Amino acid sequence: MTSGKIKGLLVVLDPKGGICDGVCRAIELAETELAKSDNRIYVLGDIIHNEREIERLHRAGLRTLHNSDLDVFSRQETTHGARILIRAHGEPPATFRKLGELGLTVIDGTCPVVTKSQRLAEKYSRAGYQVAIVGKHHHPEMIGIIGHTDHKAVIAQYIEDVRKLKQGVPTLVMAQTTISPDLFREMSARIREWVGEVEIRDTICRSVVKRSRNLIDFAGRVDVLMVVGGHKSSNTRMLHDLCLKVNPRSYHVATPEEIDPEWFVGAQTVGVTGSASTPLWLLQEFVQTLEGGGNRNKHSEAVNHE
Repeated sequence: MTSGKIKGLLVVLDPKGGICDGVCRAIELAETELAKSDNRIYVLGDIIHNEREIERLHRAGLRTLHNSDLDVFSRQETTHGARILIRAHGEPPATFRKLGELGLTVIDGTCPVVTKSQRLAEKYSRAGYQVAIVGKHHHPEMIGIIGHTDHKAVIAQYIEDVRKLKQGVPTLVMAQTTISPDLFREMSARIREWVGEVEIRDTICRSVVKRSRNLIDFAGRVDVLMVVGGHKSSNTRMLHDLCLKVNPRSYHVATPEEIDPEWFVGAQTVGVTGSASTPLWLLQEFVQTLEGGGNRNKHSEAVNHE
């Protein structure tokens, strides 16, 4: 983009936008391990749904593995003493068992909020409940939670998923920690209508709920909004959809190169926010780009959500 085309635009950085505590914790664990003299550290799956942050950590020495790579990986001589980081999304018990069998050192970076969900699903499943998790199919967090129910839990993302549940059976309804509260309320009502006897436990992360409320206010106070996050990030897409309901001039962007100057025609203010997988350095990069290369406007530090 050409900064001259948006000269005079007031850039406002959302003080409550960006990376969540759980992902931040996993990244800090990775950086701590990388700082050691022997930095052979691997993460199982993408540590964060943000391509730019993954690239930064890869340059520092972090390597990404997938479950399908483990058998071949464990037979390589260079893996002796390697450390495997479990990302914030968590993993099913079978993964931990396999890593132990392979003799690999495990660093558990599972988000504490996700751990609580895993334990809740396991507890109710063992007590004879059928477990319905409102969330997204194939999401890594969901795969981990389902593994704690011996793969008996049902993911309820669509209306047709509800029909997979048995009627008249005691049922726990819980949520993926990062889903939309609106989706959880809608699907919980549909499950109750179909099943009958249900216990509903809202396991959405409280910071996610508060974040959504704050963002609605922020989106309505700027002319144009940049929602910064990886294109593979479901949380970024959810927040972008939420912002569009309040401000139709909201755009999901992953890199400053994607910015189109035409978005700012007639605008006086542009807000910059990010999802739970967007690091602060990336938000600041967008602010500097919008302001023409790094002259930070004093007004870009914050707006008050309270």
